[in-house]
Amino acid sequence: MDLMKKDLPNKYLLLIDISSIVISFVLATWIRFGKITISLFGMDVYGIAFAIILSVYTAIYYLYNTYSNFFKRGFIEEMIVVVKINILLTVTITSVLYIFREGEAFSRLFFFCFILLNMMITYIARQYYKVLLLAVYKKSTSSAKIMIITTLNQAKKILARVRNENNWEYQITYLTILDVDMIGKEIDGIEVKADSNNMFEIAKCEVLDGVFIHIPGDCEVDFNLEFMILEFQNMGITVDLSINTFGLNIHEKVVRDMSGYHVLTFSSKLFDESQMILKRIVDFIGGLVGSLLVVILMIVIAPAILIESPGPILFSQVRIGKNGRRFKIYKFRSMYPDAEKRKQELMSFNEMNGLMFKMTDDPRVTKVGKFLRKTSLDEFPQFFNVLKGDMSLVGTRPPTESEFIQYEGRHKRRLALKAGITGLWQVSGRSNITDFEDVVKMDLEYIDNWSLKMDVKILFKTIGVVLLRKGSR
Repeated sequence: MDLMKKDLPNKYLLLIDISSIVISFVLATWIRFGKITISLFGMDVYGIAFAIILSVYTAIYYLYNTYSNFFKRGFIEEMIVVVKINILLTVTITSVLYIFREGEAFSRLFFFCFILLNMMITYIARQYYKVLLLAVYKKSTSSAKIMIITTLNQAKKILARVRNENNWEYQITYLTILDVDMIGKEIDGIEVKADSNNMFEIAKCEVLDGVFIHIPGDCEVDFNLEFMILEFQNMGITVDLSINTFGLNIHEKVVRDMSGYHVLTFSSKLFDESQMILKRIVDFIGGLVGSLLVVILMIVIAPAILIESPGPILFSQVRIGKNGRRFKIYKFRSMYPDAEKRKQELMSFNEMNGLMFKMTDDPRVTKVGKFLRKTSLDEFPQFFNVLKGDMSLVGTRPPTESEFIQYEGRHKRRLALKAGITGLWQVSGRSNITDFEDVVKMDLEYIDNWSLKMDVKILFKTIGVVLLRKGSR
């Protein structure tokens, strides 16, 4: 997690508080006047007061740092904070109205209703927001999944400190204990899955976004810290280190705080979170439009598929997405229903070197399927995956499970970003690429140089490739 993403709840909390003020203001006018007739943005005393309230509250929010310890505060502490904010807001607004001698024109009943409503609505909204992040988001597939690497005598202390911090942005999924064989056991409810011998293999196979390393100075286990960091970095996994790292010659690192520990974060590529949010917005819009287009195309494509080869219209298959996440990919079925069973007997005709399968004139492909592949229409149902958030419009090719289990650790780094409908290798003459390592090379080139501008270029190139029917078989 970078610093920008860590600061997002602060910005959203301000938005929630301002929304509470707007709702409270509207309800107070309804209670006082029987209907909402006051123009909030007009030039009367209420419109001016509304603008002043928003400005004053924003200043209070930042000057008094009301977001500090938000996730640590209990129900009573949060209520006290909300009451203090509203008292300060009341004093400030009253002073402003007195100075400008507008107090007589301002209804005291309205003001009393507004403050009371704002305290209740703000408090309830803040509690729901806290629950949403800590109980829903944290346990969802979207939160960062973290492995802690430490020693037995430090594990409980770290877990207690992490839980005390109530971090919303990541979930500890398992532990690696270096100095004692604890595999298969639990420490404070967290499973120990690895030790110094198998932690890289476990990291390769598990859903893992980040590693937190906390090794005390008296640890007697022999390890190469630089090798450890580089090995995880080669998998595309972010590394947070809480011990002395002077002398490590590793780039792409940033200092940040993690559960009260000062850590250096190492990564093969640190992404700008604001840019990633924009990427997701573009994906959502593109996924929505694409999904509507799929529904229209299905009216024509579905009968053609069924007439030639009875069976399901859509083909679904488990693929491996960002940092090892499993999801079902969707395509218009372009092969006969028994295609997967027949794949093994065709492996000798594989034209790819490495962990992919590709064959010219594959006998499993139907006539309709050849047309769908040539025009890339078979890929369109993946817009559903983009809309769900499993994939992106632009990204890397998602491997099958059978391919993924054969990966070397370094291959996993190509999964550091979400898989895409299109990508750099797809617009680079994919039919002419016969070596899996070349695919990996292009995927890593995309990840290391990623930007929104690059995505736009690839999308425009994809349109050209599809229209000219280049690179599809």
